[in-house]
Parts: sequence; C-alpha cells; structure tokens
Amino acid sequence: MLSKDQINRLVSANESLQIQLEDVNGVLIDREKELNDLKNNVAQAVALRSKLDGQLGEIESFRNRLNAKQQQVIGAEEREIELHQELTEAARLQQQCNKLGQQYAYLQSQFTDIKAQLAQVNERNQQLQNIAGRIGELESRLDNTVRERDDLKSKLTILESQKYLREFNL
Repeated sequence: MLSKDQINRLVSANESLQIQLEDVNGVLIDREKELNDLKNNVAQAVALRSKLDGQLGEIESFRNRLNAKQQQVIGAEEREIELHQELTEAARLQQQCNKLGQQYAYLQSQFTDIKAQLAQVNERNQQLQNIAGRIGELESRLDNTVRERDDLKSKLTILESQKYLREFNL
C-alpha cells in the first residue's frame, strides 16, 4: 500500500511529465515549421536548378554561336564591313556569356547552400524522429502511471470504506 506521500510524489511526477510532454510538443511544432520552411527552400532549389539548367543551355547556345561567329571572322577577311558587325555581335554574346557564367556561379552557390540546408533538414528530421520516439515512450509511461494512480485510488477508497464500516460496526 502506498502512503499519501508516495501518492503525492506520483501525482507530482505525473504533472511534471505532462509539462515535459507539452514542452516536447511545442518543440515538435517548431521543428515541423522549420521542416516546412526547409521543404520550401528545397522547392526553390529545384526551381533554381531548373533555371540553372536552362541558362546552361543558353550558355552552350551562346558559345556555339560565338564559335561560329569567330570562325566566320577568321575566314572573312574580304568582308571587312561584315567582320566589324560580327565582332560586335561576338562581343555582345561574350558579355552575355560572362553574365550567364556569373549567374551560373551564383546559382551554383545557392544550390550548394540549399543542399547544406537539406542536410540540416535531414539531421533535424532524424532528431524529430528520435524526439517522437521518446514522446511515445513518455506517453506510454504516463499512461501506465495514470493507470497505477487510478488503481491506487480505487484501493484506497476500498480500504477507507472498509475502515469506516469497521468503525461503524463497533
């Protein structure tokens, strides 16, 4: 039979576990928000990667055009006027190529950052899974404690009623 002090300690422990459970639930909600934010970042990374692929195609197209223009310049000595126009076009394409190269480097950097964030998301997800397992374990222990408390209350009520019946019979 548990003493009143033991019952009070069980009730106190139960309340403490409930507070811990609420805290863990709050942390879980925060982690889910972070996970959603990171999923959005991943979606942005995919969009950036798609844009990057498109720009790589444009860069390749510009390089091909630039190569073609440069070959025309080498073989077109008799076309001096056209050569000037083609060189101007080649310079414009080179600028565009350089600009796209810079954009590619920037997008590649962003992609690398997002991959790092994804790795963090995966790590946080693992942590959340560990926390969820711990929460399940705590909930199970809390359920067991509640059942034990209820059994003890029931036994205490029976014992008190038997005590009163004995006193009443005396």
